[in-house]
Amino acid sequence: MRKDTLLQPCWVWNHTVERFIRDKVQGYSINICAGKSSIGNVKIDLDPQNTSVIKGDMKSLSFDDNTFDTVIQDPPWKIGYYDRWKPFFECVRICKVGGRIIYNAYWLPQSDDVKLEECFIRIDEPFTNASVLSIFKKIKHRKKYELPNIFEVKLCE
Repeated sequence: MRKDTLLQPCWVWNHTVERFIRDKVQGYSINICAGKSSIGNVKIDLDPQNTSVIKGDMKSLSFDDNTFDTVIQDPPWKIGYYDRWKPFFECVRICKVGGRIIYNAYWLPQSDDVKLEECFIRIDEPFTNASVLSIFKKIKHRKKYELPNIFEVKLCE
């Protein structure tokens, strides 16, 4: 995703999705890739639409580990396969153990440090693409989050 990418109207959640997400938020929250959403105590976006949104990069958040009770992210859908990992790991990193991560994408992220609690398929008109609204609970914290070596070859002895 290019840093000069601008928010498009079709990327904005409709009122039904906003209400659904808002009902899932618990405690102190952050909304990453917030766009025009009003959800979150802290809102981050690469293209802030108003002064309540902080300009920031979803791959390198300037918050301490275990800061938020709820982390919301609706990352860009044109993000490459290998670039998907870092934004999700940042969500996990800044979420408190026992906290909630609400993730909207057309893929289902994974980490040993979270447990999938709920999963919903979402379709908006006129966009008509489907997305997965996944809700995770953070179950443990590690000191460093990094991309797993999926190319590692294990040899039989």
